[in-house]
Amino acid sequence: MLRFISYNRYVVESFIFKTHKDYKLEDTIIISGTPRGGTTWFLEILETLPDYRSIFEPFHREWFSEIKRLNIPPRPYLEPNAENKPLKEYLYKVFTGRIASKQPRLLTPTEVYKLIKGRKLIVKFIRANRILPWIVTNFELRGTYLLIRHPCAIIASQLETGIRGYFTPKRVPLSKKIVFREAYQIPAIRNNEWLMKKLNTIDKQEEVLAAIWSMDNYVPLAYLSENPNAYYVVVYEKLLNNFEDEANKLFNYIHEKVPKKAYKKFTKPSKTTHDSSYIGTQKQLLKWKKKLTKHQVKNILKVTHWFGLDFYNENPEPDYNSLKNWTPQI
Repeated sequence: MLRFISYNRYVVESFIFKTHKDYKLEDTIIISGTPRGGTTWFLEILETLPDYRSIFEPFHREWFSEIKRLNIPPRPYLEPNAENKPLKEYLYKVFTGRIASKQPRLLTPTEVYKLIKGRKLIVKFIRANRILPWIVTNFELRGTYLLIRHPCAIIASQLETGIRGYFTPKRVPLSKKIVFREAYQIPAIRNNEWLMKKLNTIDKQEEVLAAIWSMDNYVPLAYLSENPNAYYVVVYEKLLNNFEDEANKLFNYIHEKVPKKAYKKFTKPSKTTHDSSYIGTQKQLLKWKKKLTKHQVKNILKVTHWFGLDFYNENPEPDYNSLKNWTPQI
């Protein structure tokens, strides 16, 4: 059944990119964030824009055969000015709607209608944070959003669901070898002897996930500290607590008014939500406190603070001023 549904979606999207030749790079919007960080929920809010349809996770190697052939790692990293012609050509196809997904999820009539009617694209990633500086250097898009969420909330959900953005069995813990392999790709981290020694001490699964969260956010935030207009940072907690004001700002970034349908999406669980309790309320921000032990919280924040990402602590919301003025210390 799943194979049939997957094929069904592939046929629909293949038909669309063969018949729709008018997708423009300058109309495309991208969302980048971390697994279990609220990117699907945010995508569904932005997708209320007229004429927009979405491309969901084009770095998923089981859904997009071309990215599988490129053999990029689950968390690719590139310096902003690096040359990578194959990846650039692939992303150009993505940003102009020239790919089709084999994602095994049933398409509703509404989704089929949006796919056919849509003339502009929103592309969502959970694996692109570390190449986000490279993407904005190489492509002139309409808008780029970086979504940030409390590491404890994200890791609590990752531990619960097994969804970490790696192509490994959900219930098998990630090895800390992954952390070292990825840390060595990033010069600012690789060249920091103190940090590398600290990373060598991690042992618990929440510490491994905290190191991955830290690298996912360190890279785009470090670039943003020197290029403040590179992308728009959406803080999950702030959007949840003050939706009307934040929605006005984030839609204004792309010179749009907030669609009326966006307010309905705000209180509706996304398609990938596993725990829909307290959706659209401030209690949503506190759920991780019941799912993690005090020791796990301490371990997570210890690791994120090694990276200088200390704007999140035991409080459910970040220190917004610290986040706004953050600069890399490593």
